[in-house]
Amino acid sequence: MKKNKLSMLLAMLLVLAMCVWTLSACGESGGDAEAPAEEPEAAEEAPDGYLNPEVKSDLSMADEVKAFYDKVDMDYGYELAYELAYDWENLAEANGWRSAGSDAEHATADYLMNEWKEIGLQNVDKLGSTCDKFQFNSSSLKIADSDVDFHGNDAKAVEAGTNGPASYQVNGTDGDLKAEIVDCGTGFEADYDGKDVKDKIAFVKVDQSNEAWIDVYMEQAHKAGAAAIVTWADSGYGEAGTFTTNVQDVCSGDLLPTVAVSADQAKKIQQAIKDGHTDCTLNVDAEMVDNGGTTYNVYGMIPGKNHDQKIIIAGHYDKYWYGFQDDCCAIALVATIAKAMVDSGYEPENDIYFIAHGAEEWGASDSQFDWTTGAWGVCEEHSDMTDGALALINCELPAVKMDKMNIVCVPEFRALTKTMFDSGLVITNGDTPYVTKPADATTMEDGITYRVHGVPYFLNGFEGTDFMSQCYHTIADNAETYDAECFQNNIDWYGAFAIYMDTEPALELNSAALANDLKKGFNEEYAKEAGVDTEGYLAAVEELKTAAKAHYDAAVALNKSYEEAVAAGEEETAAELRTQGAELNKRALEAFQLTQDKFFYDSDFTADYGQVQTFNNLSYIDGVLEGLDNGAAVWGENGDGIADYAYQLNCIHDYNYCNFSADIAERGIDMYTDAYYSSKDQAQWGYHHQNPVVHVGDVSAQIQRAETVEDIDVDAAKEAYNKARGELIDYLGKALAAEITYMGDVANALQ
Repeated sequence: MKKNKLSMLLAMLLVLAMCVWTLSACGESGGDAEAPAEEPEAAEEAPDGYLNPEVKSDLSMADEVKAFYDKVDMDYGYELAYELAYDWENLAEANGWRSAGSDAEHATADYLMNEWKEIGLQNVDKLGSTCDKFQFNSSSLKIADSDVDFHGNDAKAVEAGTNGPASYQVNGTDGDLKAEIVDCGTGFEADYDGKDVKDKIAFVKVDQSNEAWIDVYMEQAHKAGAAAIVTWADSGYGEAGTFTTNVQDVCSGDLLPTVAVSADQAKKIQQAIKDGHTDCTLNVDAEMVDNGGTTYNVYGMIPGKNHDQKIIIAGHYDKYWYGFQDDCCAIALVATIAKAMVDSGYEPENDIYFIAHGAEEWGASDSQFDWTTGAWGVCEEHSDMTDGALALINCELPAVKMDKMNIVCVPEFRALTKTMFDSGLVITNGDTPYVTKPADATTMEDGITYRVHGVPYFLNGFEGTDFMSQCYHTIADNAETYDAECFQNNIDWYGAFAIYMDTEPALELNSAALANDLKKGFNEEYAKEAGVDTEGYLAAVEELKTAAKAHYDAAVALNKSYEEAVAAGEEETAAELRTQGAELNKRALEAFQLTQDKFFYDSDFTADYGQVQTFNNLSYIDGVLEGLDNGAAVWGENGDGIADYAYQLNCIHDYNYCNFSADIAERGIDMYTDAYYSSKDQAQWGYHHQNPVVHVGDVSAQIQRAETVEDIDVDAAKEAYNKARGELIDYLGKALAAEITYMGDVANALQ
């Protein structure tokens, strides 16, 4: 799983700010209430932690679901997860990793092929696709005349808590790198002032949740002339203990050897430097080959009676250290569902595919869209795997103890989630409460790749736990984190979901969600300023909603008729209804693909329909301009200072201007433009799905670093922000006018 690059606090501020302008702009039309026929709402939390302690359903697939539940083998699932996590001799590199295109990833692909065959899947094979290869073999860090002597390349070292230095996805050193190590504080631009780090090793404390992603720290050290960078953290991630080393994915290119050590190891390094011992030897045996690797996606299937449609259940098998939750348990979940279906004798109507993706954590250098590379290869290089796909059920971290369990999905599946929990098919084990109203999918896992290729999807919820800040991407992601109740619930839920979608002829994909989200996110004031026919836009929303409602109602009615025909033993009628359902499905999936092509926008982690990010940027620009006009504080006590608005631009990426060189921050902004990827002839999932960025770097840096308003060149700032504002208004007018046409296209596809 790929985690967002910004703190959850900052993300919450963004959401709160978005809510403020949304409600003020839309009034009641921006509320959450939606007509049940369009998009049924679910109870926030089920009473007593469950709705259906056993299958209580008269639906035609109830017996098949019961048989599936009876064959779920929890011991098998746990043992497979354990094997994938802990077999470092055969299925991992020396430090436990399984990286994009590595020997360990290839060995594990072969292992999983055999496993898929053993549990009875058919047509088992592996699909190779191109990736940037990364293989981390060994590492060591020594400081002369001190007790700093670390080795991060074997199981014994990891168990002893000396699990660093751990390499990021860049090339290592060419043998021993002997150089002075220099403490560069928090690695901000100011931390290098007055320090000579040319051809030396920069030692930096990082916080990748609250401050910046690793590549920004790397680029700052590289600009200062450092030969390598050694990082450590005690906040943001890896907070399970001072023994944990945390690493994330690198978005920049191959700049300089970069490793991480634990807080315990960092303390020893700090003491050595304090004592005057700075002669350091760093050795990192790591290889990154740009576009020079192959990652394998292992698949098997249960053939259906019809091969024109399919359902996909998937997870990824690359990992850091044990990776027990992320994502060994997910692969085990996929296999356990597959085994239970096979063992129960389930005969699907459509093909059901089970895929273990490679290279999810990372697989493309010099890109802000570096993750889910293996899945991208499936969709781009093997498009037959997604042709006719009714849904993806993606699995991530599925056995973490949850305060409340929940489901994540694309907006169009909100209604189906409610239907499933009301169906009587879904059973829930244990006493953990769960939320039946799903959360909207973001971009943090393989589902995003399938989504932009027209495949709607579900994901098990896993946010809102301490796991992410404590154990994620550390050795603390181990078997001790296993929660059997959560694991079984996810197996049961998604097995039932798959059987339901496979059995019912019509896919209950509700495009009214697009209309509702567009209306909810529409800022009429900015739209009018942009010269948009706002009445025409809102009328198009209503027309789309009408068409979507008609299609969704037809799907629901057809499924109801099918259930009645099956119950009455009317086989010919049921077969005809299945044929009609397939036609409805083609229209639904065509509309979904159009929706992703024309309305879907993303950043690092947000996933929106429409111009949400543009409206946000305009509101932040107006906040800056109003503050400059009124002489507001730089940082306000209530979050209403000039800088409070300035740093939130571009989905908070302008915050990099606060601490890092303006050219480095600006490069990060440029990496969210299509021109950047066009220049490299590199198409990835974020390409063509980005709102325009705002370029006000110099003044943004000045504002965020100012102590008082007197430190700001107000006239220059106003000029820059007004220019950016005008460009956004111009873009908005064209984009919203085009959306009116696109809404008609989606509506026509549904009819």
